[in-house]
Amino acid sequence: MLTQKGVVPVVVGESPNTNGTHHQAAETGTVVAIDVGTTKVCTIVGRKSGTKGIQVLAHSTVPCHGLRKGNVVDVDATAEAVRASVQEVEHAVGHRIKSAFVGVTGAHVGFENRWGRLEAAAERGVIIADDLNGHTKWPAGTSDEPGRKLIHAIKMSYSLDGESGIRNPLGMHSRDLEVETHYVTGAISFIRKLMQAMEKAGVGVDSLVLEPLASGLAVLTPEEKERGALLVDMGGGTTDVVGFKHGHICYTGVIPVGGYQFTNDIALTFNTPYEAAEAAKLQHASTELNVAALDEEISLPIKGSDVLLRVPRLDICQLTRERGQELARMIKLQLDDARIGEPSDIHVVLTGGASNLPGLARLIERTLAIRVRPGVPSVRGTIPEELKDPTYATSVGILLWAATEYVPVTKESNNDSHRGVEAGPKALLSRLIRRVGKLMPYGLFAARKGRI
Repeated sequence: MLTQKGVVPVVVGESPNTNGTHHQAAETGTVVAIDVGTTKVCTIVGRKSGTKGIQVLAHSTVPCHGLRKGNVVDVDATAEAVRASVQEVEHAVGHRIKSAFVGVTGAHVGFENRWGRLEAAAERGVIIADDLNGHTKWPAGTSDEPGRKLIHAIKMSYSLDGESGIRNPLGMHSRDLEVETHYVTGAISFIRKLMQAMEKAGVGVDSLVLEPLASGLAVLTPEEKERGALLVDMGGGTTDVVGFKHGHICYTGVIPVGGYQFTNDIALTFNTPYEAAEAAKLQHASTELNVAALDEEISLPIKGSDVLLRVPRLDICQLTRERGQELARMIKLQLDDARIGEPSDIHVVLTGGASNLPGLARLIERTLAIRVRPGVPSVRGTIPEELKDPTYATSVGILLWAATEYVPVTKESNNDSHRGVEAGPKALLSRLIRRVGKLMPYGLFAARKGRI
């Protein structure tokens, strides 16, 4: 496997699983998604439905106390949560879960957009499906920091003979084909702990999936991704941000603020247990101050005391508002950095469990001066009503990615540095172009932008 500057690539479609476990889909026809979050582990079992849909067969959510800000800090606690969640769905579907697609996030995640030359197309002179599906080389200088793992390499657009902005150059003639790729990397030290937790839980990893990318699949419309959209996925420990433009992901970022920080502000300010602060947040908090009457109070227990503290609800809302304003400013910085389009064209979509906080969407909309809407999973197929909530956008998205976007690397394709297996009409077209290209290097398949 290619390494560069300490980077160990795990590319889209390549399994990091080395324990000999077969893919779940190969044995049962089902796929399994596991969202290992800061506050919960959600496991979903499903299968593909149609061309871009899914059918959920079973799901389970259990609390998790092994992560902090999206990173595994307690391998044993994380493994126990994964094991408990998996066992519940095993009971529901009636067979053992051997492997799964696992979400990854955290402040350690980074990205780079890079151009790289596709040498095979240059030698052949005509572009075939293998050129577009094959892995691009991990370019020199992509990461100056050692100890990084490549999670995704997502092709965004192509350039032929210096002309950029081409989305699908299949069949075009060129000896100078370049591809712009969105590389998503993570710190090996953090990813290794996640893999260790999965191994202890007895579940192999088919592939790692960037969680906000998965959320985008579940909640964004094709039109939003085309015109420009910023997906803001608010989890328990972090807020993940991905930008889409021209139908493709182009930006990835992580804000180290999530639902935990809102709760912790209440816990620290009033010296109350975290559990009590969480309950107060869910029942009484809002970023809008006008929801609380001046004389409205709530009771909070005090750590180490049997006395209850009477707290104005307005104080809870004020704390929540201040934290929300800080988060909104950080989202604005991410939006400016993403450069995905004019404000009048962009949509900001909030999802994740923490995005359910009353008033938060309106506060962010006022700060950004851009349209903001809630992101609820909306996919083709059949999913239970309880999963149609921003809390489960990532979990549903991982399953959708596994069922409709993932293409496994076969032994043959891996040797040739290609992704997937050619089959069906596309394979026939690819072989035809390959053969004709050899015989007619300047012939029938030289069409490009109206030039034949």
